[in-house]
Amino acid sequence: MLSINISELIWTIINFFLLYFVLKRFLFGPVGKLLDERQAKIDAGLNEEKEAQATVRENWDRIAADKAESRLAANRILSEAEAEDEQHRLEQLKAARSQAAGDLREGEARLEKQNEQEEALLRQSSGELSALLSARILGQEE
Repeated sequence: MLSINISELIWTIINFFLLYFVLKRFLFGPVGKLLDERQAKIDAGLNEEKEAQATVRENWDRIAADKAESRLAANRILSEAEAEDEQHRLEQLKAARSQAAGDLREGEARLEKQNEQEEALLRQSSGELSALLSARILGQEE
């Protein structure tokens, strides 16, 4: 049959609690403390990661804003340069037209002067030619 020895039962219970006390004090306590420290480090790392991600997002937003601002400034500068270029082109075109008109008037004046000289030469030549023809005609008939 089954018999229970009380003294062995008491020593087993005492050994059990003694082993539990020793394990709790020298094993579970330090291991629990180590696990708590590691969890604290992990939590700190996660918090740092969240802060870093927030900083990255802020930096990307700032970069995007700076990029948009730079595009606007570049477009404004480009528009101003195009307007200045157009103004300069119009001024050059106006100066060229003015120069061409002056050259045209000068050419017309030279042409008019040359025509007058040629007409004077032609009148003089026609008078001399008439006299010469008249002299020949009269000279042959005589």
